[in-house]
Amino acid sequence: MDKIFHARIHFSMYLFLVLLTAGTCLSFWHHMGVCAAITLVLLVVVVERIIHTTYTLTGDGRLIVSYGRFSRPRVIPLESLRRIERCRRMRIAGKSLYSYLLLVYGEEKHVAVMPVKEEEFIAEVTRRRKAQ
Repeated sequence: MDKIFHARIHFSMYLFLVLLTAGTCLSFWHHMGVCAAITLVLLVVVVERIIHTTYTLTGDGRLIVSYGRFSRPRVIPLESLRRIERCRRMRIAGKSLYSYLLLVYGEEKHVAVMPVKEEEFIAEVTRRRKAQ
């Protein structure tokens, strides 16, 4: 049975969306059609990528990392998964503002994921690897 985990939205993504929206509005305000069209297309792509990023654990032992409709999904066999590292970046006063899971697989290939439920994701990956 497939299990789908959705991506966590980081505050920097919200900030980027606000900046793109402001750029689009200013481009329309100053009658810069080409710039407005470019920022509007970029805004649509970013929103679609944020909304549709998923991490799917399939029943046949694969992890499919999908970054939305406009990009190709990355398929990772769970037996090639070497380790899962919890990474924390941008520390301020001992608190990390940015955390993600780094999945190392194959010949030192890696992918960073930010599932909403990190602990449940790690437990499910570990359980499925042991079941194989």
